[in-house]
Amino acid sequence: MTTRTGLRLAERLRRTTAAAADLPALAAAVYTAVAREVPFDFACFATTDPATGLITWASKTRPLEVGDEEFAATEYGPPDVNSFAEIARRTPPVGVLSVDTGGDLDSCRRHRDYMAPRFGFTDELRTVFPSRGASWGALAMYRGAGDLPFTAADATRFVDVGEIVADAIQRCLFRGDGAPRPVEPSPTAPAVLIVDDRGGVTHLTPAAEAVVAELGGWDHGELPASVLAVVATARTRGEHTESRVRTSAGRWLSLRAAPLTGPPQRHDIVVTAEPTPRATLSRLALAAHGLTSREEDVALLVLQGADTRAISATLHLSPHTVQDHLKVVFAKVGVSSRRELTARLVLE
Repeated sequence: MTTRTGLRLAERLRRTTAAAADLPALAAAVYTAVAREVPFDFACFATTDPATGLITWASKTRPLEVGDEEFAATEYGPPDVNSFAEIARRTPPVGVLSVDTGGDLDSCRRHRDYMAPRFGFTDELRTVFPSRGASWGALAMYRGAGDLPFTAADATRFVDVGEIVADAIQRCLFRGDGAPRPVEPSPTAPAVLIVDDRGGVTHLTPAAEAVVAELGGWDHGELPASVLAVVATARTRGEHTESRVRTSAGRWLSLRAAPLTGPPQRHDIVVTAEPTPRATLSRLALAAHGLTSREEDVALLVLQGADTRAISATLHLSPHTVQDHLKVVFAKVGVSSRRELTARLVLE
C-alpha cells in the first residue's frame, strides 16, 4: 500500500539518483535519501546479476573491519528467513526481520550467528530493486542497541522505490558517462583460482590475481563480494554457478564456480573468469534500456545483421510490425538507425 511518506521517499530517490554517474555515487545517494525517511545505524547497498540474483558489487555506509566471506556463507547457504532471494519473490519486495519473525529474531540464522554477535545489530530491513521481473540490486539496513525496531510502516515506504533504483543501477552499468579505468596487467591468460573449504585461496593464476584487483581487491584478506557469492552458492548447491559482473575497468566478466572432485574430506571450489559473451551482454544492455522481450528479439537480430525480411521470417512477424518494433527500440536506446544501434551497444 502506497503511503504519503512512501511517495515522498520515491520522489526523493528519483531526484537524488538521477545525477549518479557511477555505482559509488548511486549508493551514496540512496543512503542519503533513505536515511531522511527511515533512519538506520548501518546499511549495505548492492547490485545483483539479474539472471541469478547473486551480488556483483557492494557498498557499506562504514567499514566493518571484516570481509564478506561469513556474510556470503550465510546468505547463500541453507534457506534462511528474509534472504534476498526470498524477498525478491514478494510483492512488494521488502521485509522487516522483527516483523517477519514475530519478534523471534534468533530464528534467523543470519542474525543469530552473524549479524548480532559480530556487530550488535538488533533488527534488519531489506528491500530488493526489481525491473521487468529481474532483480538489479538490493539494500539492507540495520539498527543497533538502543534503537527501536523497524516497523511494518517502515516497510511500506519502499513500495514504490524498486523501479526507480533499478533504473538508476542500469543507467550506471550501461548508460553511465564515466570512462572505463584501465587496470594493468589486463588478464589475457586463463584466470583461475581454487578456494578450499575454509575459504582460503590455495592456488591462483597471475591473470586471476589481476581479476581480483579489478573486482575491488582483497578485503581484509578475503575475496571480493562478487567472487564470494559464486563460491558460496556453488558450495551450497554442489553444482556449477555463474554470475556476470562489471569490473572497475568497465569490462564485463562471467564468473563461474564449481565444486572439484577429489578426496571425500575436501570441498574445494574452482572459479574461472572470462569475458562475458557479447550476445549475453547485448541482451542485458537492451533490457537496461527498458526493451520488452519481443523488442529485444528484434534488436538482437539487427545486431546480427539481419534485415527486415529475415527478422520477419525468424520471429513470424509482419514487416510492418518489425518496423514498428524498431521505431520503439530506436527511441528507447536513443538512436535513429540500425547502424547507430549497433555502434551504441558495441560501445557499451
